[in-house]
Amino acid sequence: MPDWNSKQYMKFKNERTRPSVDLINRIDITPKAILDIGCGPGNSTNRLYEKFSNAEILGIDNSEDMLKNAIKSYPELNFEKCSVPDELDNLKNYDLIFSNACLHWIPEHRKLFPKLMHKLNDGGMLAVQMPLVQIAPFYTMLNKILLDEKWSELRNVNNFHNLMPDETYNILSEISSDVIMWETTYYHILPSRESIINWYKGSGLRTYLEVLNDIQKEDFIYEIKEKLKETFPIYSDGKVILKMPRLFFIAKK
Repeated sequence: MPDWNSKQYMKFKNERTRPSVDLINRIDITPKAILDIGCGPGNSTNRLYEKFSNAEILGIDNSEDMLKNAIKSYPELNFEKCSVPDELDNLKNYDLIFSNACLHWIPEHRKLFPKLMHKLNDGGMLAVQMPLVQIAPFYTMLNKILLDEKWSELRNVNNFHNLMPDETYNILSEISSDVIMWETTYYHILPSRESIINWYKGSGLRTYLEVLNDIQKEDFIYEIKEKLKETFPIYSDGKVILKMPRLFFIAKK
């Protein structure tokens, strides 16, 4: 998988940070040790620090570019390169394991979630937010484009591994003492349809574009732009709304 581009990702810093803030505000323990999985450029780790300034906090990611940006932006915080779940055993246990918009990139949640719960201290908490890509308007539109035979090679791109909420709950209910789940659909107000392209170039489109040559990329983006006209109307102020459904859960050990 191609490395992340933190500069592209952070073009929408406020919008991408908002779900992490909403998740943090639902945490009702006072953790002494916190692990932020998929910390990216450090925006979520910094928010955790603002809420739990007395805790020992570690942000981890497997992207060199994201970590470089995180260390530069928040030199007072601790960040390390770490691949989850392969390198979890190298870490100690935590009171809070937090993850914002990351775990859907990691396969085999039936194995992943028990491993994460195992890394919690007694009474600890796993707090997670994942985009519901299965019902997100952009990906519904994108999957229709991929039905065209000329994009058949892109059908093998397997970006996301999150399960539907009911399946996620079934896993968590067997390994947790208590589970809270909810969904929120964010209405991100963006200046144009082009902004939607830029949003996903910083996340889900990366792996698709990596497969294509320059001419194919141009053609693919053109088709996406044409489909955007059907899916994302322009409102009276000239802006568009990117609807982003997200699943949240808090599981206690």
